[in-house]
Amino acid sequence: MTIQEKYGFRKVLNTRGPATILGAARVSDPVRKEIYDILGESVEIWELQRCASRKISQLTNAEAGCVVNCSSAGMAVAAAAALTGRDPAKIKALPDITWPRKKILIQKGQVTGAGDCPVWQVIKMTGAEYVEIGEALDCATFHLRAALDDTVAAAFYVMEDTFAPNLLPLEIFVQICHEKNVPVICDAAYLTDFTMLAAAGVDLAIYSGQKWLGGCTSGIVAGRKDLVHACFLQEMGIGRPMKVGKEGIVSIMASIDNWLNRDTEQIETFQKHLASNIAEAVSDIPGVTCAVEKSLYSPSVRLRMEIDANTTGISAWTINEDMGRLDPVIKTDDYYVSRGIIIFDMAYLDEGDDRIIGGVLREYLTGERKSAPGKSGASDVPKTRQDTLYEMFDAWLDGDPRG
Repeated sequence: MTIQEKYGFRKVLNTRGPATILGAARVSDPVRKEIYDILGESVEIWELQRCASRKISQLTNAEAGCVVNCSSAGMAVAAAAALTGRDPAKIKALPDITWPRKKILIQKGQVTGAGDCPVWQVIKMTGAEYVEIGEALDCATFHLRAALDDTVAAAFYVMEDTFAPNLLPLEIFVQICHEKNVPVICDAAYLTDFTMLAAAGVDLAIYSGQKWLGGCTSGIVAGRKDLVHACFLQEMGIGRPMKVGKEGIVSIMASIDNWLNRDTEQIETFQKHLASNIAEAVSDIPGVTCAVEKSLYSPSVRLRMEIDANTTGISAWTINEDMGRLDPVIKTDDYYVSRGIIIFDMAYLDEGDDRIIGGVLREYLTGERKSAPGKSGASDVPKTRQDTLYEMFDAWLDGDPRG
């Protein structure tokens, strides 16, 4: 009996990658073994965190590091550390800030989600005065310089590949902030180059331990030793509800070893094989174009499939939504489905999954498989990702989140 059969939930063929909503990373056997071993032991958490700091430094080239329970928690803890330093009275006072340095800046065009809650919410829960600078599509050096006065405790920078091109690049952002002695906190949850931020002078970098690194639910804060120390001290304050357990800390250490010793060539060869099989299944269908892509934010092979609904008679949106109703469920990187693009990430597919997915796609695109009727009164216009997410969350206990 599978675990799905035992507890009554559906298997997922995950072509989205390590999304939290899909359970994040598929943790490898060696990492699971170390998690299993620590679960049967008692340990002093400070000492385990000290061991983790050495491993994090090895991965990132930062002075120090600590483990938190996710990257969103890392953002909150890092913001708190910038506000309080290592002062225990200030740590205990948050979110009530009575001292001058209480502002945290971010470029308006980088306001995104910390997971699926807005980044400003994660920052403001510390009590910080949240300040957006620049405009949605532009931020100039004069915007940043004008904002950096003696009331600013830190500035946030978000690493993504989809922001407007006229925002301040990281190097210039860091340089200007450091001219005013303002530390830079960088949200890099999906970043897979773990050394570039320390090299760029970022004071605190936040990485996900549960995404590409391959650990269980956890996050990493890496950077200046004094600020990392202040992050750990938030255990005495608002960081307490975000504390990480021994299993999360050990999973980070094991995952770092696994990451640094992985066979990237073998992994990429296998993933290209899977992507080629999916693309081949629909290669003769007019209106479908496939291309393999990689990015700084994904170490895996990704298949980009563009679907011309006028030619195929079915939209990418319709296919993507209907695959979420199947058994097994097929989940994709769906950020661009409203533009006719479905992205399939190969990171968590096994041999044979490619044939299932390719066959299902072919059935939709040839008309052999019909999509299920939509909800009563539903619009043919694609819903936004956040609307879809809310509807699913709203129906999770009573109702049908699959529509």
